[in-house]
Amino acid sequence: MGLFLSKEYFSDPLRPERPPISGQSAFQVLQRAEVFDSYRQQIAISAPNRSARGTLKYLPSLYTVSKQLSPSPDWPRGQVVWMDPDSDNGLPHTRPPNLICLPNNIPDSILNSTLLHEQVHISQRLYPSEWSKILESAWSMTTWNGDIPSDILLRYRINPDLILGPLYKWKGDWVPLGLFKSITSPVLNDIDIVWWQISTRTLQRQSPPGWTDFFGPVDGGHEHPYELSAYMIEKNNSTTEAYKQLKKNLSGLSKNEL
Repeated sequence: MGLFLSKEYFSDPLRPERPPISGQSAFQVLQRAEVFDSYRQQIAISAPNRSARGTLKYLPSLYTVSKQLSPSPDWPRGQVVWMDPDSDNGLPHTRPPNLICLPNNIPDSILNSTLLHEQVHISQRLYPSEWSKILESAWSMTTWNGDIPSDILLRYRINPDLILGPLYKWKGDWVPLGLFKSITSPVLNDIDIVWWQISTRTLQRQSPPGWTDFFGPVDGGHEHPYELSAYMIEKNNSTTEAYKQLKKNLSGLSKNEL
């Protein structure tokens, strides 16, 4: 994550309001996003990721969607793009530099909490350096650019919210990853959270000592600190020490998209 791109390619950053888009306008911004992150290309060449999605269909909604959006004023607004519900299995996600892709059939009951989650991802895209400082201070997480064996990477679930961002290591030794449980019959939401231990160069399925005490019970959001923080902020009901420390470190984080 972390593209510092000229926003005029996607939307006018000076506009106080950005109405959601669909149809041809949406198709154009998605094409431009692909130039920068190659997300769909990476899906196409990864057999497990391609199979898990069931279809390579990836299109915006062809018609205007009438839903009431209430973006949080505490985070960058982003540009909502209404998607065909079959695209990417209907999962909400973000694309560069500030696109929030939502299925056009998303239930109203979860619309705005989901929007908040994706707004956090937009912040992570726009301010990667600031987030690196936050995660190091709050969670002892630092970026890691080491190598992982190809047989492990083959099972790595590609997440568009994380595709441009670095991996992170916890306490200098543990790199969380989300791997498909099955490589022959992968299911998009059926992953194992594992940790690559740098010091031993081994894959660990048991959470590191102290991980659950700090972050709470392991679930799919633990694949990366960007996801974990977005879920914590979305739910705003975590009693974990990790959430308490995160909240302390968020003050001063820019809300702008410039």
